[in-house]
Amino acid sequence: MKKITLAFLLLSSIKITNAQTGLGLWASTSVEKKLNKKFTINLIAQARLVENISYVQTYLADFGLDYKINKHFSIAGNYRFSNRRKNELKDFKNKHRFYSDLSYGTKLKKIKFEYRLRYQHQFKDNDGEVGFDTSYLRNKITFSFPNKSNLTPYLSGDLFYEINNQFNQIRPKIGVSYKFNKKNSIDASVLTNIDLTGIAQATPIIGLNYKFKL
Repeated sequence: MKKITLAFLLLSSIKITNAQTGLGLWASTSVEKKLNKKFTINLIAQARLVENISYVQTYLADFGLDYKINKHFSIAGNYRFSNRRKNELKDFKNKHRFYSDLSYGTKLKKIKFEYRLRYQHQFKDNDGEVGFDTSYLRNKITFSFPNKSNLTPYLSGDLFYEINNQFNQIRPKIGVSYKFNKKNSIDASVLTNIDLTGIAQATPIIGLNYKFKL
């Protein structure tokens, strides 16, 4: 537990020190409602701040329905509405994303292993004209470390593959979740987006999420 906490703090300090374009913040609230043993509804609202958390570049809302196939596998369908701008002086533009997930989870002794395969496709609105953005397959692996305390540290990596093109991004993440009770929890993390094409510079992002279970 101490080693995981130390790694989290070390990663945070290294990335914040080396960043040139500023610290980001992804702050969100999520609500989960279990309909029955198989179906669960999820709703997420998020704001993404950039340039040393000086302004909101993106705000979005996700709605999804999960279906639990068995003990290890589940599938999900999701819709995202977002407003995004290139910089502080630009106008917000609407975007609509549809994505689906196939997830697998199991326990490897004291470690929980999760794999998620995501297909995402995004519609983009530009001044009334609707076009297609790029489609992606995303492979995400997460290792979490459950223990007797309410704190659960974890590590994850999300690999982006642009369909009919190439692997162009990796999103490493390290974080910890804290469970207040059965219905309320909070998650804090540090992540970044590494551009494999070498065009965009990786910058640190703090992730904060408060989760409610109804």
